[in-house]
Order: sequence, then structure tokens, then C-alpha cells
Amino acid sequence: MSDIKQTLLELGYSNIKDSGEFYRTKPIYRNSDNETSLSINKVTGRFVDFGRNIRGSFEELVRLTLKVDKIEDAKTWLSNKVYYNTERPKHIEKISEQKTFDEDLLNNLHDKQDYWIKRGVSQQTLLDFKGGEVDSGKMKDRYVFPIFNHRNKIVGFSGRDLLNYENTKRPKWKHIGSKSNWVYPAFLNKKIILQSKEIIIVESIGDMLSLWEAGVKNVLVSFGLDIGANLLNFLLKSDPTQVILSFNNDNENNFAGNNAANKAFKKLSKYFDQSQIKIVLPDKKDFGEMNTEEILNWIKKI
Repeated sequence: MSDIKQTLLELGYSNIKDSGEFYRTKPIYRNSDNETSLSINKVTGRFVDFGRNIRGSFEELVRLTLKVDKIEDAKTWLSNKVYYNTERPKHIEKISEQKTFDEDLLNNLHDKQDYWIKRGVSQQTLLDFKGGEVDSGKMKDRYVFPIFNHRNKIVGFSGRDLLNYENTKRPKWKHIGSKSNWVYPAFLNKKIILQSKEIIIVESIGDMLSLWEAGVKNVLVSFGLDIGANLLNFLLKSDPTQVILSFNNDNENNFAGNNAANKAFKKLSKYFDQSQIKIVLPDKKDFGEMNTEEILNWIKKI
């Protein structure tokens, strides 16, 4: 039995129905005859009370159910449950030193910016990120971004396909180097992130560039659907007040998000309080499909 379900049972919830990614049950903290109006995510514990349009973290659901005023009281109650782990490590094991690449490889990146400029990215932004098109080798017909570490050394490359990838077997993005070790683009925005104390995590460089052009620069790239070791260590050292998971919106249910966001939430919950983590997906499939006004309206929601 999962920690979430065991906790619900101990709180007094009964007739808990299995509904895919969620548990459905009656909201016992208020008067209701609806046996399924409360939805709880099986992985993250986040809930939605459809009858009252209330949603929040699992700790908030515990607070409502126990009828206590402070979220800290709910956390204390949870901490006394031997099966519910509230101990959070401050760091994870260090990973091996990253391989670095010769800066001469930057000479292979040609100053052709049409692809991104057509998508609303400015010439200055592209110069700041030092990317360019490649016409030969493993990254042929891709716009490639060099990945810099905190010492300004190149530790990899990430290339966006310039062909019609939907009609070929070519992946949309291709990476050289160990992407699980990358913290990007911290070489440009580390100070911004440390000052804002709020970090948005997106799937790809393309998503990040769309936010960047809208003036949203407290953003990091996961390069896929997991939180890598170096990125996690960076988050812990940054001590953010809020981590916002904004992976692509591949699910029609905007609250549920996709499985990847839920898994990332679960992973981060081992290190952060759940109240510090949010899943807020783009209003469209990804940020590249949103214009500046739409992105700024999205920012207001978080």
C-alpha cells in the first residue's frame, strides 16, 4: 500500500476508489454526499476538491482533514507516521567530474539564426547563448547550443533539428555529453535565480528561450523528463522558495499534467517540502506555441 493511501485511511477516508493516476473519495472535512468529488494524485498527493474548487498539497489536505489552523501542525502529524518519510537530505552524492570539450568546436557553429528568429528569439539572445547551425557531422542540420558549466567550460552540446522531424526518424533534440550532469543556463542566470528564489524547470532549450524572450529568466532546462543529479544539487544549494515544474502539456487534464511532471514532483518531494513544489504546465503544448502576452498571463497564475 502506498504512503498516500495509508495516510488517507488513517485520517478516516473510506471507500477510496482507484481512478487511474488518482484516488477518488468523499471530502470528509466538509458536508458532502458526493463519494468521488475529492481527487488525490497517487504519486504526489496533491488534491482537488471539485465541489469547492479547492486544490493544494497533500499537507494541506491533511490540515483540512485534521481541522487544524497551521500547515506546520499537519506536517508534525505526518512526521509521527513511521511509513511517511518527512526527513529530507540537504544534498545528494557528488557525481564524477564532467568531461569537457575543446572551445575550438565552437568554430563549427555557423552564424545562421533564421530558425529561431522566425520563432521570436532575438539576435542578441542567440549571441548570448553562443549557438549556431551545423552542416556536417553528428549534429548536421541542427541548431546547436554549447552547454557551459559554472566554470564556463563546455560540457556538452544540445542540437535542435532543423528538418521536418515529424516525417523522419530524427529526434527533435539531440545531445552530446552527459545531460544528467547539466545545469543550464546557469552560466547566464545563476545570479537571477539566487535573487528570485523561484525556479521554473522546463523540458527543452526551446521552452527556455520562449520564456527568456518574455523576460522570464529564472528558468532551468531538464533536457527531458527527469531531474538530473547536478540540477538537483543546484536546486538544493539555491534554497528556493518555489520550484515550478513546467514540462510540456501532453495531457488534456491541465491539473494532472503528464506522468513526467508527477514523477519529478515525487522525486523533489524527497528533498523539498511539497508546498515548495508546483506543477504548472504551459497553457498550450509547450512554451514555443505561446506568444509573449500568453506567457505573461501564464506567469500570473504561478
